[in-house]
Amino acid sequence: MHDRDGDGSPTRHSSEHPLSSGTCEREKWTPPGETKVKDYGDSPVPSRCNLASAAPLEDTSAVAPAPAAAAAAEARNAEENHPAETHDEDLARLASMSTSSADEPGEDDESRYATGLPLHLLTLGLTLSTFVIALDNTIIATAIPRITTVFNSLDDVGWYGSSYLLTTTSLQPSFGKIYTYFNVKWTYMIALVIFELGSVLCAAAVNSTMLIVGRAVAGVGAAAMFSGGMTIVGYSVPLRKRPIYIGLLSSMFGVASVVGPILGGALTDRVSWRWCFYINLPIGAIAIAAVFFFFKNPVRAHSSLTTKQKIGQIDLLGAFFLICAIVCLLLALQWGGTTYPWSNSQVWGCLLGFGLLIITFTGIQFWKGDMATLPPRILLRQRTVFVCAFFSAFLAMALYTHIYYLPFYFQAVKGTTAEQSGIRTIPYLVSITISSIVVGGSITTLGPYVPFTWVGSAIFAVGSGLLYSLKVHSSTGSWIGYQILAGVGAGACVQIPFIAVQVVLSKKDMPVGNAVAIFFNSLGGAISISIAQNIFSNTLIEEIPKYTSGVNPWTIVMAGATHIREVTPPAQLQGVLYAYNIAVTHSYILSIACSSIAFLFSLGFEWKSVKGKKLEMGGAA
Repeated sequence: MHDRDGDGSPTRHSSEHPLSSGTCEREKWTPPGETKVKDYGDSPVPSRCNLASAAPLEDTSAVAPAPAAAAAAEARNAEENHPAETHDEDLARLASMSTSSADEPGEDDESRYATGLPLHLLTLGLTLSTFVIALDNTIIATAIPRITTVFNSLDDVGWYGSSYLLTTTSLQPSFGKIYTYFNVKWTYMIALVIFELGSVLCAAAVNSTMLIVGRAVAGVGAAAMFSGGMTIVGYSVPLRKRPIYIGLLSSMFGVASVVGPILGGALTDRVSWRWCFYINLPIGAIAIAAVFFFFKNPVRAHSSLTTKQKIGQIDLLGAFFLICAIVCLLLALQWGGTTYPWSNSQVWGCLLGFGLLIITFTGIQFWKGDMATLPPRILLRQRTVFVCAFFSAFLAMALYTHIYYLPFYFQAVKGTTAEQSGIRTIPYLVSITISSIVVGGSITTLGPYVPFTWVGSAIFAVGSGLLYSLKVHSSTGSWIGYQILAGVGAGACVQIPFIAVQVVLSKKDMPVGNAVAIFFNSLGGAISISIAQNIFSNTLIEEIPKYTSGVNPWTIVMAGATHIREVTPPAQLQGVLYAYNIAVTHSYILSIACSSIAFLFSLGFEWKSVKGKKLEMGGAA
């Protein structure tokens, strides 16, 4: 990764020095040695005028000292007052102050952001890259039966999805720190190349192990791409316009959830399952070209740090324990109740390991402070970020349950094919996409975003309840209308956490804030799939004996949604369908609970507006 953060952009001349009187006249003079604190949300920020008083400019016509020099002087003063701090802590504080003094666009200086055709092409590239990482998580679903036949690898089915999920989820917070200190453009492009490399390994796989490794490699790249896309939007678009772009990127997950199974089935049946991975290559190439040519990398003061110093800012120890903890948790949820009973030592051993590792990780975070993978100052002491994390997690739990189990309803209960079930979920796709874009535009126009979290999560909870009421003979109007209602609610608030963290955090903290929101979103989705699977399987096994006689529940479970009619005697089919419907809708209880909890968390958002934030030299808002 490159050490330099800029692309040769011109720096501010002395006449534009940030300590000029035009800025400081609005603030009350503070005696040297004291710090004036302005209220920027929950994060007090030292007044820049204090720097001026500590090192006054004797000749305003002379060349003003660089912001980095002022930050270094501040660091020396702080060292005298806090001699016990380590060199690493001094370095982190210096990088922090240097970053806040960097020559970054202010939120009210829209002339310095991308516009016109370059912005449109950059947006296209980011949208395609977001779509392709979301697609990679869903397109494989309809290809797995063919893959297991080719490789004779039925026992590896769970790993085809979980290997991608493990690396994607566990590495996201670490990439947030990497984006903070390393070159944003090159970090993003390297992540795209890693994702493409993983796709090539999957497409060229000669055995099941190679496919699993390829999925894990692709997950490493995907871990950096969505948060990187949000970070690039933050540096390319004025804050008041970002909701539209963030909504567009977020909606790609809804699009991919519907398009993925349809496209995967079509490619598997008509070409080859390998094209489910080859298709990523041209799309990724377009995204790489768009970012390379149209994203102007931000100039940040800490680019003067050496590569060794930048690596020193990454919490490698904390990242290691977090990755191990997430692996233990996801393995336990992957195995529990399906591969092994919950009482099995491998399952509860993983859960115990998760608990011990996450406790250790938490201790490391408080010890590391601002150098941590998930800095407590950002996650715990910034109310909006804390609320965003859990709001995003519970919203994702509800949404992913719908996305994964609506096809079960259509394929098993309604008797459709995989492609037909994908078509029948289009109302969900369209409503999420339209709602997300419309709400993004509304926030840009109006400013406040909090009301949309209240209304959206409430509508989503109602839609989840209506989907729970679906029956074997529910009309077409019912399942279309219920999907539209749930989709409108989810689309209205799914992008809010990513907007909110950019409103309340400084440019320096924005990459970490993005990674926090995306990490909890991914973790919520991963947890929900396993929980819903256990609810579904256990309910189906319990209900089949109630509505049938002589039918082995495990035969129905192993047959899958599309083949239950082939293994069920005609006289018992209606009873099996009733049991299957109950099992599917019972999994929606998780959606009802999680969407309701998300609504409660939405009440904790600070009242902020994308129009009300004024950044001064990249300072916090």
